[in-house]
Amino acid sequence: MAGLLVSSLALVGYALLGWQGSAQSGVRLLAPLGEAPSFSVLIAGLDVEYCAWATPRAPARRCKPGETSGLVDGNHTDTLILADFAKTQVRLLSVPRDTWLPRVGRKINASYKVGGPERLKTDLESLLGKRIDYYAVVHTEYVETVIDAVGGLDVTVPKGQKVDFTDRAAGVDFHLTEGQHHLGGRDGVLFLRVRKGFGDDYGRMDRQKSAIGQLLNKIRTPQGLGALPGLLKNFGSGVETNANLSLLEAMRPHLPSYRLDGATLPTQEIPGFTGLAVNREALSKLENPDRALQNPLENVSARIVNASGVEGLGRKLQTYLERRGFKKISVESGDKSGEPSQVITRTELAAAERYASLLGLSKLQALRLPVNAGEVMIYLGADAGERFAALQSL
Repeated sequence: MAGLLVSSLALVGYALLGWQGSAQSGVRLLAPLGEAPSFSVLIAGLDVEYCAWATPRAPARRCKPGETSGLVDGNHTDTLILADFAKTQVRLLSVPRDTWLPRVGRKINASYKVGGPERLKTDLESLLGKRIDYYAVVHTEYVETVIDAVGGLDVTVPKGQKVDFTDRAAGVDFHLTEGQHHLGGRDGVLFLRVRKGFGDDYGRMDRQKSAIGQLLNKIRTPQGLGALPGLLKNFGSGVETNANLSLLEAMRPHLPSYRLDGATLPTQEIPGFTGLAVNREALSKLENPDRALQNPLENVSARIVNASGVEGLGRKLQTYLERRGFKKISVESGDKSGEPSQVITRTELAAAERYASLLGLSKLQALRLPVNAGEVMIYLGADAGERFAALQSL
């Protein structure tokens, strides 16, 4: 059964706000005065835990909070995101659940069950060849609370698709038609959890990273800021972490400047096996997009999708970009969306970064969202009218 795991929403959102108090224990990081700190954190969502199998008369019973005896299934981390904070640039790298660990002979999603969060962190460090400062394991119920507290999630089911997610054991019967939807915490988690029939595991990872950008926007609002005291009160019971949260107060003044860059760890199938091997060559290109052999910028098509609800904004952005020397730009209208603006690409990482940097938008490398190979999509969402208000004079 797929894991409920949208853990990234909780910790990244709160990290971007900073923490109060100075008595927290954990790993400490230092940053120059007035500068946003740089660090890395492995964010893992813990699978649903069951303390009784399903029977012909009753579904499987989920473990109660704090119940540790009688566990029959669970403790897998089917969502893993490595977040690298380089001052105000935040890079999110989703790690597929079936990624194979050749040194230990198992998949990465079993590491937590084998040796807890420290083992999970160590295994990923060994796989990627880099040090990770923090870990944070987030429980599903807490993520539901976070989504509700910031006002829910706005999501899009692409044309020609639908969501049909039924899991009797977990008591899930969740359905969405194509188009725009506003979801509360429980349904928001289900939308970000579903993978079969709607974009598979890679599509799920795309949606999770996109949702983090939306959470960042929402948590900057008065409602998001006002929800913090209540959420922080329950943080200890919803998140297992080694981070010294008081040190993240240094991030608060830089909140408006944070920009996200999301991608998925490149992998390839292992013949005759369900595990995935890291594609080292593709990973090198992902980490160094300017050195990768990609199309020159002038040959990359850019497609502006205006889902902001502001008539003509897409054309005005096209005019602005063409005056800046960009070419091959098209514009289309989309249904008005509550999702944030962002730059999306599948293959053209260097070109996408140019657009994202110029426009001050987050960038997402997506494998299942509706963007074609060889193009960059500039998605104008709910925040575009205010963000690009100056373009109205063009």
